Amino acid sequence: MRLRSEIILFFLLISVIPLSIVAYISYDHSREAISDSVMATLLGATENTGNAIDNWMGARKNDIRVVSQSKVVVCIDKKQLHEYFGSFQNEYRGVYREFFILDLNGSIIFSTLDRKGNAGSEQYFKEAANGKLFVSDPYLSESSSSSEMIIANPVKNNGTITGILAARVSLENLYRIIENIDIGKSGEVFIVNKDGNIVFNKNRSMILLLNIDNNYAVKEVTYEKNGIGEYVNYKGEKVLGSYYWLPLYRWGLIVEEKIDEAYSGVLTLGQLMVTVSILAVICVVFLALVISRRLTEPIKSLENGALGLVKGDFKPIPVSSTNEIGRLTEIFNQTATELLFMRKKLEDRIELANIDLEEKNRELTQANDELKKLDEMKSEFISLVSHELKTPLSTIKVSAEYLESDDKADPVERKEILRIIIRNIDRQTRMINEILDLSKMQAGKMEFQIENVDIGETVKVVLENIGRLALKKNIAISLDIPESLPDVLADKEKLIIVLNNLAGNALKFTPDGGRIVISAKDLGDSVEVRMKDTGIGIEKEKLEKIFDKFYQVDGTSRRKIGGCGLGLSIASGIIRAHGSEIQVESEPGSGSIFSFRLKKA
Repeated sequence: MRLRSEIILFFLLISVIPLSIVAYISYDHSREAISDSVMATLLGATENTGNAIDNWMGARKNDIRVVSQSKVVVCIDKKQLHEYFGSFQNEYRGVYREFFILDLNGSIIFSTLDRKGNAGSEQYFKEAANGKLFVSDPYLSESSSSSEMIIANPVKNNGTITGILAARVSLENLYRIIENIDIGKSGEVFIVNKDGNIVFNKNRSMILLLNIDNNYAVKEVTYEKNGIGEYVNYKGEKVLGSYYWLPLYRWGLIVEEKIDEAYSGVLTLGQLMVTVSILAVICVVFLALVISRRLTEPIKSLENGALGLVKGDFKPIPVSSTNEIGRLTEIFNQTATELLFMRKKLEDRIELANIDLEEKNRELTQANDELKKLDEMKSEFISLVSHELKTPLSTIKVSAEYLESDDKADPVERKEILRIIIRNIDRQTRMINEILDLSKMQAGKMEFQIENVDIGETVKVVLENIGRLALKKNIAISLDIPESLPDVLADKEKLIIVLNNLAGNALKFTPDGGRIVISAKDLGDSVEVRMKDTGIGIEKEKLEKIFDKFYQVDGTSRRKIGGCGLGLSIASGIIRAHGSEIQVESEPGSGSIFSFRLKKA
């Protein structure tokens, strides 16, 4: 580390560390106080909301208790009841949607909406018939599609239950009261029932239609727990939430506020602390820079001089003082001049030696690379040729020994054995011819007789060569070559070799019962020849290697048919000699397409 950096670091350590400790302690205490205040505010909002719900619901229950004991209700005079309940509904506009009275059988004997029916199986009837005031769970009204509940209370005459008074109560007024409670910009209040269904939310379309029982606060409050904490809500937002169980209505009250807004005071405090700390650090750094510069400038001059000496670009250092550093500078200038002279002589000798050494090293490396490549190719060639020659030779030998040992062999069987011998001799001949063709091609000695060639006739020659093997494997070969297709400029015999190799490859890797399509089409300035098969396909990473010498695609078919991996390499070389390239498209299990273009005659 540089001396100046060490001085600056020293100033930073003795000032910034104590400042950071003080700032952190202050921030930590303030953060706790702000967090406690935020939680207290949220709990206060939850308590206010709960009180508002209790007050409103208490008022509704008291209304029903009072009305159920009214003489008008006990006497059941329908005209008086309509007037009485009409004035009551007008007074509490929008709160009560219907008042109705039921007899002890559950039949509706009066309704402000003149509704008839029987509610003997309803929970509110059963509870009220047992002498209890009952508040139902909220539900969506069929007529208004908004949430409401039923409050029912027994009607008594001289202490005897004579009927049931019930009221359909709209919850919209209660919702508006809850929405007016201040819970911050991002705050949200919602109420859920014991099943986790939303009973209240500012988005009315969610009420009683959305279940959020997988929310942390909902799980806690539906287990009748109260508390506050940080969690991810049903919207996927990180919030600070307070939850409170309202046992009288079987509701869970949840008040949430986004973490960013809830702890905005903490964030502001943190930003202030960071700003103050940065300003303090800037002041300390500025002071350290001024002091360190006065201390290190003379030493920096010596350092620059030493660097110039190392690079061979030394200039005498000006002596700016008469103290110890000034005298050291004079000695350094004298020594540097002598060292530069000696260095120049040594560099000249080393440069000459390096030039000679680099040239020899380059020659050795090139020779070594060529030897390695030749050795690899030799090993690969010997291995492949040994394998491909050994197999047919073994077959020929076994067949010949059989013919020699059995003079009375069946003529048909002898003929078949002779065909096996001939087929294996042909196989050896093909392989030797491939090796000779490749050798000629690499040596540039392969001759080409360019002439006008009919693609259709050439393909028919290839079909005659591979037809028997295709028939044996039950592989269908079809042609798609227009009769009006123009001739191409090519060496016909070499073109037959290319098509034989491509077709032979297609037969090798196409399972029995497959299909091969040979097609050609006019592209304007050239003719494209395509060979498509339904074979096993080639993996993407092997497509670039299939035209390399001796390369064979892995697969079970390869070992059944044999070959030394020269066919595609020879075919590719022949097509390149015609000024084109063989293109291949393939996917494992989807077959392969080989294509190339030739100039039109």
